Amino acid sequence: MNQEKPQQKPRMARRSNTGVSWRSRRHAPGFILLEAMMATAIFAIAVLALARCIESGIQSGVILKEDARAQRALVNWFRELDAGAQPYSDGQSVELKREFTGMRIRQSVTPLELVDQNKYVVDGILEVNLELSWLNGGGVKAVKQLKFYAYPTGDERLRR
Repeated sequence: MNQEKPQQKPRMARRSNTGVSWRSRRHAPGFILLEAMMATAIFAIAVLALARCIESGIQSGVILKEDARAQRALVNWFRELDAGAQPYSDGQSVELKREFTGMRIRQSVTPLELVDQNKYVVDGILEVNLELSWLNGGGVKAVKQLKFYAYPTGDERLRR
């Protein structure tokens, strides 16, 4: 009744699906921690970059909104001058109200003496400069200008 024992094969280290032996994985926890820390750092940098992009986009939107508001204020003033509601006076400075609160418009008018092709003096033409200034969202003074020529008639002539 002698039973023969089957011959045992020499034990080899088990291998995982990744090809790294089981015994070498015992020393891997420090490496896994390092990988996790690197992944977290890269993710944090990406989140910070995304936040900066969003902040920049918001600031651009605010600047565009302020610029459009300033342009509307200049066009409104131009139309008031053209309609005769405002005089063509030199050195006029006005603090605007309602939707343009915080904006100041300065008007300067220069009479021009031009000569036509027949050497006749053409007077009554005015060079009008409108300068609008305001404090933007960051507290920095912003300025927008409009320059045009006008030929007022009758009572709309230069009033000083």
